[in-house]
Amino acid sequence: MLETAIVLACLLLLVSALLWAGGGKTLHTTQGSGIIETIPGVAEMAPPPVDELVLLSYAMAYGLGETLQTSPRPDPAAVYDRLDAIIETIAASDADIVLLQEVDFASRRTYDVDQLQYIAAALGWGFVARAITWECRYLPWPFWPPWRHAGRLRAGQGIISRYPLVQNTRQRLAQAPTQPVLSPLFAPYHTVQMVDAQCGPHSIRLLNVHLEAHAVATRQRQTEELLTFVRQVATPNCVLMGAWGSPAATAAPDAAFESLTTGLRDRLRPMPASGATLVGPGLQPLDTPFVPHEALAAGPRPVVVRLRWALPLSTAPERTPPEHC
Repeated sequence: MLETAIVLACLLLLVSALLWAGGGKTLHTTQGSGIIETIPGVAEMAPPPVDELVLLSYAMAYGLGETLQTSPRPDPAAVYDRLDAIIETIAASDADIVLLQEVDFASRRTYDVDQLQYIAAALGWGFVARAITWECRYLPWPFWPPWRHAGRLRAGQGIISRYPLVQNTRQRLAQAPTQPVLSPLFAPYHTVQMVDAQCGPHSIRLLNVHLEAHAVATRQRQTEELLTFVRQVATPNCVLMGAWGSPAATAAPDAAFESLTTGLRDRLRPMPASGATLVGPGLQPLDTPFVPHEALAAGPRPVVVRLRWALPLSTAPERTPPEHC
């Protein structure tokens, strides 16, 4: 009897510890109530009028890179070097708005750096919107040895902009159905982040997507949900970019992106040069020659697109008809 009680007590403690570690969610808001943040001292500076717009999309791998993610916890210098290489790439691209995936928001594994704020401040850009997709008090991974545990974790997707952001919402996508009972407490979920930016007289809708990278069936289900969502929210000035779940060794999106392109052909059209971007009819794609920072050449490369408004920036004032005597 005593042994049974001890076993039950140990199990209760273990479950309680797991529930505590998987808790700590700080953002319990509805899907349509995201937050827009401003960088102090920068947001007050009005950006110049825009005739053309350059967008960059990049899966940051949490500032760790493909090699650092699988190695023992990197030292702070390696993490900051990686972040600085990303900043140099963004600056060299002449981008106006950046859509980022796999970003750490002050996580222990990357030394409590809020990477979204760090990059925005370094670029001198005034507006930030984040979508938290992965958060727990303590992530016990990798399982052994314990001192390599990731610990406190908060991560997700984000958009950084020179121009004011006027809304930030997110739509959660399907998860893999084979997860154990408590796995969802520690696992990231996938989402599409929707942000509107006000670029002078024009508004542009940005859809920042992150799909499952390993389970093909789950990625296909996410693609179907994404297709339904985009058909509801797409505008003429709309851009869909992000991490499409294709293997890290290749830059090309897989069949999920192809099926999405087919399903949205009456709303958005693919940009031939980028291969992973869909734009609305109110935007005219332009050529964008671009070479990323050498430190980013090993993994997936940033996607950069340059756009021009298909409609004139200003419409001619209506003429007053002459008065008849």
